Amino acid sequence: MQKAFTPIKLRNLTLRNRFIKTATNEGMWTNGLPSPQLAAHHARLAQGGIGLTTVAYGAVHPDGRTNETQMYMRPEVVPGLKMLTDEVHRHGGAASIQLTHCGFFTNNRLVTGKRPIGPSCIINNYGLLSGIFFSRPMTNDQLLMTKSDFLRSAQLAIESGFDAIELHMGHGYLLSQFLSPHTNRRKDEYGGSLENRMRFPLEVVDSVRKAIGEDIPILCKINLSDGFKGGLEIGEAVEFAKKLEQAGVDALVLSGGFTSKTPFYLMRGDVPLREMIRAERQIRHKAAFAVFGRFIIGKYEFSENFFMPLAVKIRQAVKMPLAYLGGVVSAEGIEQVFAEGFDMVAIGRALIHDPDFVLSVAKDPHHISLCNHCNICVAEMDRGGVKCVLNS
Repeated sequence: MQKAFTPIKLRNLTLRNRFIKTATNEGMWTNGLPSPQLAAHHARLAQGGIGLTTVAYGAVHPDGRTNETQMYMRPEVVPGLKMLTDEVHRHGGAASIQLTHCGFFTNNRLVTGKRPIGPSCIINNYGLLSGIFFSRPMTNDQLLMTKSDFLRSAQLAIESGFDAIELHMGHGYLLSQFLSPHTNRRKDEYGGSLENRMRFPLEVVDSVRKAIGEDIPILCKINLSDGFKGGLEIGEAVEFAKKLEQAGVDALVLSGGFTSKTPFYLMRGDVPLREMIRAERQIRHKAAFAVFGRFIIGKYEFSENFFMPLAVKIRQAVKMPLAYLGGVVSAEGIEQVFAEGFDMVAIGRALIHDPDFVLSVAKDPHHISLCNHCNICVAEMDRGGVKCVLNS
């Protein structure tokens, strides 16, 4: 456990410990702008002792939002985000922001041309009831513009006081869609072989590095597995990790699951269908969830450190810093993470339940989170902001 509380340096950033609050969609924005509630949420995590807290889902373009209300990176977000980073720093923590683009996975009816972009033409199950049926295969000009969007968003993030950038390359969003053979059916240099499917995500890394210089660390969240047959699996994930190491990425956050097919592959435990129906704003979506939800949303049993068997394969393949994520709920589980050679530990639900989880672990080597994996916090993201209902 001692290692967990030692500092770690990523380029010019020194974290006070090796605990990361992983990006979990907060739902704390107003008219696409960060709210004071968002700043308070991350300040509270820093007050609870976290080394690095990650602001979730900074869309790099208005079309990169999964819905019309989400925050996207533009000059207007800087004051609110600067307030957030100032508060985190005041409590001794560091702050990262997750930059991403949803690709075809959206029900944003304001999307340009009424069809979202993606690597290929894909049926958009998530947007069917909003009339957004298919994606448009990205042209070379759109690839260039999207790289510029990531570049510009990274610059705005640094202007906002963030200490690190996380590029979201997992969970079935745009960069993950390029990596996955299930969604990338291109016939050009960006599709087919793994080498080609990795090309666009690696070009985004290069663009962001040019934007922010050599001092700011870049973390990438990647999938160990998409969680279904025909998707990205661990063998290809290992090769991608090697390429990211060669590209000078500073750390990987190891995750899994594909939002459009296996959303609870990452969030193991209960599927709070009733609460998700209640949180849904559109009547048609409520009805669809009620009728089809139990058939299309798979349930995965929770076990502590459930991604460990896959994550160790990445650990064996690269020397770069790795953050283990997946089912971390106890001091003993954290001991296992570091015993297996991981450099950091990324935590979501245990910190949503108790922002002082890190402090509790420091005091008690047998501490166990009281999070019961009900996953109702997932529904709460759409009901005014993520929270643990056990604390209500």
